Parts: sequence; structure tokens; C-alpha cells
Amino acid sequence: MIVVDTSALIEYYRPGGTRLAQEAVAEAIELDAAAVNGIIQVELIAFARDDSSQRKLTSDLRCLHYLPLELQVFELSIDLGFGLRRKGITVPATDLIIAASALRAGALLYHLDSHYDQIAQHSALLARNLSTGL
Repeated sequence: MIVVDTSALIEYYRPGGTRLAQEAVAEAIELDAAAVNGIIQVELIAFARDDSSQRKLTSDLRCLHYLPLELQVFELSIDLGFGLRRKGITVPATDLIIAASALRAGALLYHLDSHYDQIAQHSALLARNLSTGL
């Protein structure tokens, strides 16, 4: 399972987007390994450019695996955020929730957001930054 963060999906859909991101996300989708959660859906679909884009994104994301955001995901998000903050690292709550969702599912997280690199350095999160390939 691969959780595809909003940042990776934006690159996937963006004409002229990062080749590595587009190829990696396309492969995850083709292998039926791509997953999203409600935070990712809101971040991507709620800010679609127009009605047509909104409909396409809604349809496309319905074809991916969906990870529910249960109480345990939020509790893990709190633990991650608290631990990072004690180390002087502040990460947006939405990124903590997405990371916790991936951790709880035992999934790899595709992204283009340095916050996930920070989370991965201080937790068991498996993350691949598609802007660097690492």
C-alpha cells in the first residue's frame, strides 16, 4: 500500500509536473496500491480549479484505496506532533494526520513535502520524497 499525499497528486495532475512524481504515482495506481484518506481528498478536491476538475478528481480518487481516519490515527498524530515539538520541529496538523494514517496502515508515503522527511527522520514512517527520489 502506498499513501499518495496531496503534494504528489498535485504533481501527478499538473501538466509539466515532476516526471518522477508522475511516473511513481501512475505506477502505484496501475498496481492498485495507491491510497488516500479524507484529509488528502479535501486538500485536493475542495480546491479544484473548476467544476469539471472537481468531478474528475472526485471520480479518480474513488478508484483508489481509502484509509479511514479512526481515533487511533488521531492519537498517533498527537504522539508524533508532541515528540517532534519537543525536538523543536513543528509540523502542520494535517501532515501529522496523513503521516499517522500511513504509519497505521503500514504503508509507504509518497510526497513532495519536507515535513514528511522530518517526520520520517524521527519515527518509523516510511516516506519517499518524489522531488528528490529519496
